[in-house]
Formats: sequence, structure tokens, C-alpha cells
Amino acid sequence: MVMSKEVRGEKRREVFEMIKKAKRISLEELRASTNINYNTIRSAVISLTNAGLIERIERGIYKAK
Repeated sequence: MVMSKEVRGEKRREVFEMIKKAKRISLEELRASTNINYNTIRSAVISLTNAGLIERIERGIYKAK
């Protein structure tokens, strides 16, 4: 399976852009700054981490690679 660098999905792309802008951001900060459901943010963050686009620094805190 080939992983492309393209981020699919409008909300997932929005979450990725927010993480790229911030040096590091928590899920709560993402939730407060966007109007996206927490579970949607979590699933987006998990798929972005698995795709290698972002990394988990500590519990609930992420940064772009």
C-alpha cells in the first residue's frame, strides 16, 4: 500500500493545517480553535500520525514532522 502525501478529507486537512501552523498543539486546543467534533479530530490525528505527517510528542500533544 502506497501512502501519498496528500491529505484526504476536508476536516482532516483543516486539522493538519492547524497542526502545521502551531509548533505543538493539544487536542483540546484543536477542539477550541476549530468547530470540529472531538472524535473527528482524534481520528484525523491518528490517521495523520500513521501516515507519518505528524508525530505525537506526549499524551494529547502533536506536532508536524
